[in-house]
Amino acid sequence: MDDWTYCHQTLPKVSRTFALNIKVLRGELHRSILIAYLFCRTVDTVEDAALLDPKIKIKLLFDFSRLIENREYRQSHIDEWIKDCAIVDGSESDLDLLINIKRVFNVFDSLKENHQDQIIPSVSRMAKGMAHFQNRFQFGEITPLENEEELEEYCYFVAGVVGEMLCNLFFQNLPLLSESARTLMKENAVSFGLGLQMTNISKDVMADRDRGWSYIPESLITENGLTVDEFHSGKSVEKNLQILEKLLCKTNGHLQDALKFTLAIPRTETSLRLFCIWPLWMAMKTVAALHNNPALLSSSAPVKISRSQVKRILLGTPLIAWSNFLLSSSFNKILGEKEFNGHPKFDLEYLQKRLAQIDLDDIPSNIQST
Repeated sequence: MDDWTYCHQTLPKVSRTFALNIKVLRGELHRSILIAYLFCRTVDTVEDAALLDPKIKIKLLFDFSRLIENREYRQSHIDEWIKDCAIVDGSESDLDLLINIKRVFNVFDSLKENHQDQIIPSVSRMAKGMAHFQNRFQFGEITPLENEEELEEYCYFVAGVVGEMLCNLFFQNLPLLSESARTLMKENAVSFGLGLQMTNISKDVMADRDRGWSYIPESLITENGLTVDEFHSGKSVEKNLQILEKLLCKTNGHLQDALKFTLAIPRTETSLRLFCIWPLWMAMKTVAALHNNPALLSSSAPVKISRSQVKRILLGTPLIAWSNFLLSSSFNKILGEKEFNGHPKFDLEYLQKRLAQIDLDDIPSNIQST
């Protein structure tokens, strides 16, 4: 098969959810976002490798950032990078993507230059940001994030950059977009990524713990009178639920901002709207299922919404995608009576100031780049 066919067939194997909404796109934007997602899935696979020493992850992630930033470097080093990935553990489909990453780059090189220009810095920053946080983790030990600020910073590197990238790619297809809509999308693009990522963190708390990971900030745990060990041992279901409720409240705030991003897209751009609507609606359905749900703490199986719920989203939202009023009404009804007591307003400017102080090119002295 040719390279594009490989990429197209690989997407649903590595992500069923994003395969659905990427499929609704058309033309060059469809190709660009599909390829960008496969790049993101590639670095995710390296970061998620449960049996891989963080030092090795850091090297692979830094090297991948160089592969996407520099075509000449890629041509001379990509075979070596693929060989180095032989020790990465993961699902069969994810590992097959690593082995065939050349095919993804071949399609990437055929994309419009203005689309490549949006993908390169975002994927590179994601890889370097993941490496930055891997440098904090101890192999074989649960190393929690220190506070909510660190959680935001981590979620920015693994998902917020994706929100920015999507926003910039959309702009390439919307040259007549009003300045007010453009500003609104820029202001809420990061929240689009953070909302989806925090939803995943919330539903995977127990599964992550069993793998020796934790993305629940230590400050949230200690504020509720528990130690990190007590939280992960399940000493108090009531207090653990209170901790997760705070995280869900923050998640809800980001998802509400993500709705603003979506509604700023022109009503005539149905495919772009549905691309955003489907994962956003699924995320809020997940938050509703997690809200005040002690069952979340009794099983390592991730909380998932039912296939019938997914089907209703896919069939129902196209009928109302043109209307901001109907979309807002539909979205706000998902939680029903399970309302949160307000949510803190996300301070994007403060996050950007903190990010500016992080030197992503500062490779740890004990990591030698190829």
